[in-house]
Amino acid sequence: MNIYRIAGKLYAQTRKERTSLVIQVSKISVALGVCVLILTFAITAGFRHEVQTKITGLGAHIAVSHYDNNESFQKVPIVDSKNLRRRILAQDNVSHLQATAHIAGIIQGNKDVEGVAFKGVGADYDTSFLSRQIVQGRCLHLEDSVVSNELLVSETFSKRTGLQLGDKVNAFFVQNPVRQRKFVITGIYNTGLGIYDKTYVMCDIRQVIKLKGWADDRVDALEVFVNDFSLLDVTTDKVNMAIDYDMKAESIKEQQKEVFNWIDLVEQNVVVLIVLIIVIVAVSLISTQFTFALEHIPTIGILKTMGCRNGSISRIFMWVSFRVLVGGLLWGNAVGLLLCWLQHTFHIVTLNPENYYMSYVPIDVQWLHVLLINIGIMLISWCVLVLPAYFVAKKVRITDAVAMK
Repeated sequence: MNIYRIAGKLYAQTRKERTSLVIQVSKISVALGVCVLILTFAITAGFRHEVQTKITGLGAHIAVSHYDNNESFQKVPIVDSKNLRRRILAQDNVSHLQATAHIAGIIQGNKDVEGVAFKGVGADYDTSFLSRQIVQGRCLHLEDSVVSNELLVSETFSKRTGLQLGDKVNAFFVQNPVRQRKFVITGIYNTGLGIYDKTYVMCDIRQVIKLKGWADDRVDALEVFVNDFSLLDVTTDKVNMAIDYDMKAESIKEQQKEVFNWIDLVEQNVVVLIVLIIVIVAVSLISTQFTFALEHIPTIGILKTMGCRNGSISRIFMWVSFRVLVGGLLWGNAVGLLLCWLQHTFHIVTLNPENYYMSYVPIDVQWLHVLLINIGIMLISWCVLVLPAYFVAKKVRITDAVAMK
């Protein structure tokens, strides 16, 4: 007896309005569940990827600085030596190294005076991320022989001060005596990170070193980039072992704990959502299976009179429910992936960058997540449907089927 053929005929011959409606509702429930899960995973992965990329692009994966608890811009410098760089770059997973120095200052704008943090960078600074954030002008052009007076400011800073591309600006540094430097704005960027855009402007690191009165080989920090972010903690430990005793290496996770804790909290909420959706899908499929079985009690009796066993009958109803599940999965994947594409392409849903670090909901569809969602729902649904299918096949007797006839 071909149970799969029987299951297909029973499914195709369902004509009663109640059963047909229940099946459609069940398909819609499965489709909505899959669609929501795909969107949830894509948005969560998008948030993590975008925030992580922006924070590390503006800073680094690991920062090597003097070992102290000083959080101000007046830090104890470290010696940027070739030997130190060689030891750090020798560690597995380290891809790039760059020096930075910071100093607080005041810039006189056309509208108002603005306090900012000058981030000094050198010719070794990786501009691959920052160049994608430029909205006007270009990145800093630094030469080894001449100290540059170029300044890179944010679009937020430009609007607040009224300073535009090409403007010459006066910067003042509160020292004894107060020092003044003149810069030319050669580029305007917009990272979407409100805190960074409000706070930082970028200039030649040699300007900062001279203002601080340091030797040429002194810097605030050496910023380290890694190849594989998943090995960040291990790499940080290796870098700590390689540097001098009076230095420390901190990962971006340690420096930006609040941001990464926020991302982890979002991912914890995703787990709760997954459980709720799976429960809803399972309950919907079980209801459909019971409704379908009640309508076909006479058929169960006929199958039993023909010698069909309870296990075979239960598999018939399992396959009927599985067809409903597959139909819902196909629709859910199609709608979910379409919505992801629309949001990724047109940025339909926007956000406040002051709160979310970006101006729109990011999407990062990972096909492994889509595959796991589908496999997980199918396996869990199949497991929860086994018991009710067997229960129906076992409890329905031939006499019940005859009575319903």
